[in-house]
Amino acid sequence: MPPELEDLSTELEAELEAHANEGGTDGQTGAESAKPAEGAGSSDAQAKTDEGLLGVVRDAAPAKKPDAAAASPAEGAETGDKPGEGAPKQPDNENYSDVPFNKHPRFRQLLSERNANKSDAERYRQVDTFIRDNGMTAQEAADLLTVGAMAKTNPAKAWELARPWVENLLKACGEVLSPELQQAVQEGRMTQEAAYEVSRSRASVAAMEASRTFEGQRREQQERDEHSRSLTNAAVDWETQRRERDPNYDAKLELIHREIAWRHHNGDIPKSAAEVKAQLDDAYKVVNASFRAPPSGGQGGGGGGPAPTPRKPTKPVTGGSVAGGNAKPAPRSMLEVVQQAVG
Repeated sequence: MPPELEDLSTELEAELEAHANEGGTDGQTGAESAKPAEGAGSSDAQAKTDEGLLGVVRDAAPAKKPDAAAASPAEGAETGDKPGEGAPKQPDNENYSDVPFNKHPRFRQLLSERNANKSDAERYRQVDTFIRDNGMTAQEAADLLTVGAMAKTNPAKAWELARPWVENLLKACGEVLSPELQQAVQEGRMTQEAAYEVSRSRASVAAMEASRTFEGQRREQQERDEHSRSLTNAAVDWETQRRERDPNYDAKLELIHREIAWRHHNGDIPKSAAEVKAQLDDAYKVVNASFRAPPSGGQGGGGGGPAPTPRKPTKPVTGGSVAGGNAKPAPRSMLEVVQQAVG
């Protein structure tokens, strides 16, 4: 019940009580002149009237709902909780201050994407390794996949694409007689069964020879790849260590590239990781001999004091190509310098 109606009801009850008390007093003082039955009847009538007025007020007042009032306190009332404390927090994608970083939704999303990309990269490497290990080209692998896909929806087109490949495969395994064996069968010098036996035997020998040749080529390619990786790793390791020790290394980098490219152009190409590091050390010394540190930077390596005049008899080149050839782009790191020399 609203406070206004509660106050009104209280005032009515107080007035009714006062009237009841006055009625009782009047009844007592006038007992000598009034009859007891009449006094009792007037008192009952007054009580019924009062009760009826109080009921009207109570019926007019809306029912009080304590649960709703407790659940929804008046606006501005103090409840002990800060405004918005019960509301869910929005994710902080800027400073990641809402939850620990390893539990933040954005971190978990990036981790999930990393794992998915890692799985995709691993599958790609497996397919690429299978293709290279079996001596296939990318076009041959694509053609086989295309034929397999066409066989599901367009068998006629699939057979059209696969027929030349199948015919060559039959010849390679001896299931197609050579012109020489066909003539021998036609002249009666050999039965057809014997001709097929000879054809299959020749095909088996040719397949074994082709397999040995392929294995040899694959081993050579693996050795070349391993050798190239060793040279590349040696150059990367040298550059990483030199950059850590020399604060002016980046200023000398272009001069080092020119020196290395000039040596490669003249045929001085290292054959091992040790030769790569030795050539880089020598080129670094030559650059230091003519390098003058910038005014704002410190002295790096052996560069300090008056710098001698650079040597003039040789003219460095950036791409390592002879005159008239296609110019290669200038290397951007020591890794590219070595790769251009090796490749």
